[in-house]
Amino acid sequence: MVSINVFGQSDLSSPYSRFGLGDIMTGSPNTILKGMGGISNAMSGKSLLNPNNPASYAQIDSLSFIFDAGFYIKTANYTANNITEKGSNASFDYASIGMGITKRWKVGLGIMPYSNKEYNVITEHHDLGTYNIAFQGEGGISKAFFSNGFQITKDLSVGITASYLFGTLIDNTSVYFPDSTYFLNGKRSINMRIGDFKFDYGLLYRLPISNCDVTIGLTYSQGSKINAKRDLFIRNMFKGYGNLTETPVDTLKYIEDESVNINMPQGFGAGITIDKGRGWLVGADFNWTGWNGFEMNGANDSLQNSWNVAIGGSYKPESTSISKYYKKITYRAGFHYDQTYYNIYGESINKYGLTLGFGLPVPRSLTTLNVALEFGSMGTLKNNLVRETYFNLSVSMSIYDKWFIKKKYK
Repeated sequence: MVSINVFGQSDLSSPYSRFGLGDIMTGSPNTILKGMGGISNAMSGKSLLNPNNPASYAQIDSLSFIFDAGFYIKTANYTANNITEKGSNASFDYASIGMGITKRWKVGLGIMPYSNKEYNVITEHHDLGTYNIAFQGEGGISKAFFSNGFQITKDLSVGITASYLFGTLIDNTSVYFPDSTYFLNGKRSINMRIGDFKFDYGLLYRLPISNCDVTIGLTYSQGSKINAKRDLFIRNMFKGYGNLTETPVDTLKYIEDESVNINMPQGFGAGITIDKGRGWLVGADFNWTGWNGFEMNGANDSLQNSWNVAIGGSYKPESTSISKYYKKITYRAGFHYDQTYYNIYGESINKYGLTLGFGLPVPRSLTTLNVALEFGSMGTLKNNLVRETYFNLSVSMSIYDKWFIKKKYK
């Protein structure tokens, strides 16, 4: 009765971004952690900004100022029903700063994408004549955050992040008759504007064991009700599909600035790292989010609970001023496997990726150029669905500077 013949991409988001809030950015908040498979729950350091666990900010040096910003390049192949499309894109990734307020209170501010929506899907129907349904959408949600980390004891820190989610999601659904110019076509357009706060919490506990530091990290994302406004426009028209200009006939429904409630789910994460000073570090994460309880205007929209596991590590041979440059480089690698929040036709849409990363120190400074590579796959070919294979390149600059230090010359 119904077959999906073409999944067309106008950009690099998954065609699955039609559902929910689009592709949720569930991975690492910076290039350093991306190179290690995305581990973040137990990661901290005097020069690391990690908003995934706000307790990590407590480890920032009290006399330092840190700025970290990055961008990414993505290429992907989308395959469905023996049809393959390619695409590439480059975009801003994130920007954040961190600093000390007091010896025990450190803060961070930043902005990054929360979700992205970009799809163009056409389905053919042959039950009562031939007609097509076209689904097209675009937009995204950004997240501006303010993180606070507090050092409770020498080995225990806690944190809280207040995030403001804002952005616009646009969804268009068109029904048209490709074999006739005499039938009226229909189109529904929804323009959703989101703007509200959400809160996340974190805890870090350090266990010095022998010559290693074992750190346990816990995170909790509070469920909340997000307020939004939407415009709804349903009309009849001639043409209006493909590249053809719409010729409006009449308006069936128009609502402006309708209040919409979005029930955001709660989630939690746990992680552990083993750090041997300037040598090697290994870690593992688990994260879970209850998207099965997500509602937007009372609809769940084909979503399921999501979870993620990640394993990664880093190695730095040496760090002295007279070491050869390649020995000063930090080498990173990792792996992640995700059950995304998409469940289409009873098929869970899963994702996995292999990562590599490098921390390249800038000579005569505390600044580092970070690079992360990811090779991965998402989706399935079952039930006429789409499989995506992708390659991501992330690049960032982490600037680390000391403040309030009076230089002395002898």
